[in-house]
Amino acid sequence: MLGGWQLQPSLFIPPDFLQVSVLVFPAARGQGVGQRLWQAAQQTARDLGARGLSSDVPDADPAHRAWAERRGFTLRTHRYASELDLTGVNLADFRPQLDAARAQGVTFTDLRGEGDATLERYVDFVADRLTETPDLAGYPRWTPTQVRDALRLDRDPRPDWLILALGPDGEWLGTTAMVRFRHLPFVYNELTALHPSARGRGLALPLKLQVVQRAQAGGFTTMRTNNHSLNAPMLAVNRRLGFRQLAGRYEMHGLLR
Repeated sequence: MLGGWQLQPSLFIPPDFLQVSVLVFPAARGQGVGQRLWQAAQQTARDLGARGLSSDVPDADPAHRAWAERRGFTLRTHRYASELDLTGVNLADFRPQLDAARAQGVTFTDLRGEGDATLERYVDFVADRLTETPDLAGYPRWTPTQVRDALRLDRDPRPDWLILALGPDGEWLGTTAMVRFRHLPFVYNELTALHPSARGRGLALPLKLQVVQRAQAGGFTTMRTNNHSLNAPMLAVNRRLGFRQLAGRYEMHGLLR
């Protein structure tokens, strides 16, 4: 075997695009194998009715990016993971931000003990917030099944890790959610998002602290999350908490001709 290619849909690219991966084993490189695989992937994508292709390129691999650019791909966005050493976070350091939230009448609660109706409402609330993120703005709204899958509600539910920020009248101002992948040595902050009416009030940091506190209480030492390079407000929150940027990927898009 010299290599291979793969096409698949993704919720994070335009609905009429397909995600493409081309792999050539080291011993077969420089022999035109990659070009033949690329041509086969292109033709299959056309046959499937795709308008374009998306390819993820490691941000530390200029040769990979150059290969994509020679084939008509252009940079769409930059995503990367960030990691937080939970042993180095002292909640007392953020007392002013927590007090400022309380002064606005904001409280925090989780979904423990809530029934199906509240959980369905929560899934819809998350789906709405996702459409407002740089990752998914302009893309189809996630279905309840897709949100439930992302939050692992039907596999490893943790309602105590699904947290709401509530206003003085009980209105839902925002949410932060944490999940765990049992084969990985960290917890994952799936999202932290505020309703548009609650933005600009300094609530994102105290909201995110709720999952930090629960992760610490659960004995976890590391938290990860993924970031979009254009999400400046959340990047600032992550830096304030002490998240460290890890290697990421460039999302490259190319139209099929």
